[in-house]
Amino acid sequence: MKQKRIGTKRNWWKWGFLLLLALNIAFWGVIISRVMGGSADASKSSQTITNPVKVGTVTTTKEELNQTLASYLNDYQSKDMNYNVRLTSTNIEFQGSYKLLGSQVPLYIYFEPYHLKSGAIQLKVTSMSVGNLPLPEAEVLSYIRSSYKLPSFVEILPKKSVVNINLQNIDNDSGLYLKSTAINLATDEINFDILKKNR
Repeated sequence: MKQKRIGTKRNWWKWGFLLLLALNIAFWGVIISRVMGGSADASKSSQTITNPVKVGTVTTTKEELNQTLASYLNDYQSKDMNYNVRLTSTNIEFQGSYKLLGSQVPLYIYFEPYHLKSGAIQLKVTSMSVGNLPLPEAEVLSYIRSSYKLPSFVEILPKKSVVNINLQNIDNDSGLYLKSTAINLATDEINFDILKKNR
């Protein structure tokens, strides 16, 4: 008796399908790894763009800063409302006027300066004089905020009795700004870092 050889018949469709499936998985694996790798690189480069670069430092004195302030604030004076800001050996003095019942009352506010981690300078009210009137600090600061022409980077917070000078928000064509590193009026130590915004 002759034995019939029973062999397995190869199913080429099955092998073709598995090969095509493997190629698809490999193709999509490469695409996904490239996309994920590209977004990680993009986030690294966007972090680099936003980090400012230190380009120098400035050390100044109260006298030099007073001259700079007077010159800079000249553009913010008006016919009806003018004011003066100057540094003394103990505090920063704001001198202006408070309009009350049609009369101009002399206004003096004394601040103690602090530098914040952000590089801003915070001025805390230590005392004030509005003629002989005992007006609340919050009311006087609200009046200054609404009545005086101030630079855009000056933020008055009446309820906290503070004024923030956000040096990092100074806008200019060169992208440079200052960051306060030390401000000690008694020792005449006033230092700033000069930073450049990456655009």
